[in-house]
Amino acid sequence: MTDAEIEALEAPGSWTDVFEPQAEAALRLSDEMSGASHPRLDTALVAELRGHFTEGQLAELILVAGQANLNNRAGNVAKQLLGD
Repeated sequence: MTDAEIEALEAPGSWTDVFEPQAEAALRLSDEMSGASHPRLDTALVAELRGHFTEGQLAELILVAGQANLNNRAGNVAKQLLGD
């Protein structure tokens, strides 16, 4: 990743300017999955993702983003309960 891409990760509004459309769509999916526990994806995002990725690739994106969320959430709770 470039320095500009790393910096842009903290500012979702800048993703369009920095990332290719396929990468931006994947980031938006990941971002949606990181919020509420029952996200309702925007139909435009669903269509965009289906246009960029195969079903197998979408399954991988879902699993990787889901695993990252699990790790982060479990780690946050472990720090609170068990300390650093």
